[in-house]
Amino acid sequence: MVRRPFMAVAGAFLAAGLSGAMIGDATADDRSARLRARPLTTVDGQPTTLAAWEGQVLLVNFWASWCAPCRTELATLDEWNADWVPRGARVVAVSLDSDRDRALRFADDQGLALTVLHDGPDGLARELDLPAVPTTYVLDREGEVVLEVQGSGERELKRMRQAVEQLLAVRDDRAGL
Repeated sequence: MVRRPFMAVAGAFLAAGLSGAMIGDATADDRSARLRARPLTTVDGQPTTLAAWEGQVLLVNFWASWCAPCRTELATLDEWNADWVPRGARVVAVSLDSDRDRALRFADDQGLALTVLHDGPDGLARELDLPAVPTTYVLDREGEVVLEVQGSGERELKRMRQAVEQLLAVRDDRAGL
């Protein structure tokens, strides 16, 4: 089922030249459901799911402490998170490290304020058959995947930021802001 807000956002992405970044309906529906439902763990050991943040725009970044591009990207995502949280969006970084303590140490060493979860290499990453690390998904307020980005670099970061800003703008337009 395609919703009107999704179509409005899809049109905005196409206008912004992001057509290659959009996910096909069947794939997006499947990945969206898996992303929302999969039990994850905070680095402190508490259970959660991405559905806990329904109603917010989410940038979900799958990373690992051994991934050099991930290390650089997470610092940028942490800055964005500080700007987005008051506006209704957040970054959720999901560690693929096999050792939860390693992910916690890395997050502490980097001073990350964004939400860090742990799932390991055999959890959601395997279920989604992630093609690369890092891989990032942008979910709209209803928890639907609107963008998938593989890898890390200026172009990929630009696509992620544009996607989140477009989704935030839809809310701002509705509120008359």
